[in-house]
Amino acid sequence: MASINVKAKRIKYILYFFLLILGVVIGIAIRHYYSIPLSETLNIVDVATLVTTIFIAVYIPSVLDRQMKIRSDKKDLIADRIDELQAFYRKINMLVQQEANTSKDKLTIVNTLDIVGHRLETIITLLSYFEVKDSYSKEIKEIKSLCSEYHDLLYTKGIENDDVLVYTKEVREKEELLYNKIDRASGLLVFRISDAA
Repeated sequence: MASINVKAKRIKYILYFFLLILGVVIGIAIRHYYSIPLSETLNIVDVATLVTTIFIAVYIPSVLDRQMKIRSDKKDLIADRIDELQAFYRKINMLVQQEANTSKDKLTIVNTLDIVGHRLETIITLLSYFEVKDSYSKEIKEIKSLCSEYHDLLYTKGIENDDVLVYTKEVREKEELLYNKIDRASGLLVFRISDAA
């Protein structure tokens, strides 16, 4: 990987050198074959303007655009992970809101609860590597608290028979409320991340 980056830099510098030589050759050819009236003195302001213009023309596309693209990709990655978290919670919500769940549904709920716990930790880790001026600790704390409450509610409140898992109406209502709070809090986090400078 490092050798590829070194080769790419070498190629870039060779290209820049080639373009400089090409510009000098074209300048000499124009001066030699065409009689264009040129000033014999150099104006320092014009030279500084030319150098600045060339620098900006090279710097903006090669550095700033790449940095903006990387930053945009980081935002998109975090937003995608939050969308996946919301989809997992929606899946659990749909299963819990049924009157009775089969043993397969029970396993799906338990496994998905484990997955969302790990997915939340992944989002927190990604946010810690996402360099921004703003801190998302308040939002993360709220989401973690809601997710923990949601996890505890569904792990402990089910009535199990051999083949079915039954949640009471009270538990289903509380689960629906918690699900909506998690969805709202995670959606607001996505908006805050998309607004990050």
